[in-house]
Amino acid sequence: MHAIPHDGSLVAFATLGATVAVLAAYAVSIALFGRPTATRLENEPGTVLLGRFPIEAFHWAARAVGRALERTGVSPDTLTILSLVVAALAVPFAASGRFEEAGVMLLLGSVFDALDGIVARSRGSASDAGEMLDATVDRYADALGFIGLAIFYRESPWRLSIVLLAIVGAMMVSYVRAKAEALGVALAPGIMRRPERIAYLAAGFLVGPSVSSWIAPSDPTRPATLFVVVLIGVLSNVAAFRLFAQARTALRAKRASRVVS
Repeated sequence: MHAIPHDGSLVAFATLGATVAVLAAYAVSIALFGRPTATRLENEPGTVLLGRFPIEAFHWAARAVGRALERTGVSPDTLTILSLVVAALAVPFAASGRFEEAGVMLLLGSVFDALDGIVARSRGSASDAGEMLDATVDRYADALGFIGLAIFYRESPWRLSIVLLAIVGAMMVSYVRAKAEALGVALAPGIMRRPERIAYLAAGFLVGPSVSSWIAPSDPTRPATLFVVVLIGVLSNVAAFRLFAQARTALRAKRASRVVS
């Protein structure tokens, strides 16, 4: 692992400061004008790992940007592709040990990913084709941060295995849910959905290096960041298995009801 020595703490502090500012601004907005409604967030109730409040706050901030973009004429598909391009920049940053910049790229990519839907819905141009593009890009974007980490940890088989476990878990959560929906089964929201994975991985990138320097100053492998990846990997695979079990139970019940009728 050959990390490029640099001090990314300023990048991390600036990003965390912006995050706190968004959360505070949304709290003030609620106090003054009440909680806004957002149809898009009906299926994002939040979980113990990521509450609904931060999801609402960032969607609220993105809507303000989306209204400005709507007037520019930029297409939702362009924003979708741009989200992937920006997220892809996390790969070289993470691979070279510049974790803070990788975290920023992941967050910016997720912002553009939110903006495409906001612009499409505000124009009334949301479509199945656009949703298909968005879902496909999301799966690629999900893997990019982990790919950068896999390159960074390539010389350590057990650390690389942890990253690969997280990639599999992230993919399986999305796959099992999508397959169940295709078979006519609506699964209840659970842990480690995409917003949670992005939030946790970005936090690992942004805060992990500083925490690692405190707890293990002589360890260049960023153990705090790796711990977050372990958390994502374990919880994602547990969540995927639970979704699988719920879907199987629902499908069997559905089949039994057809046989009885």
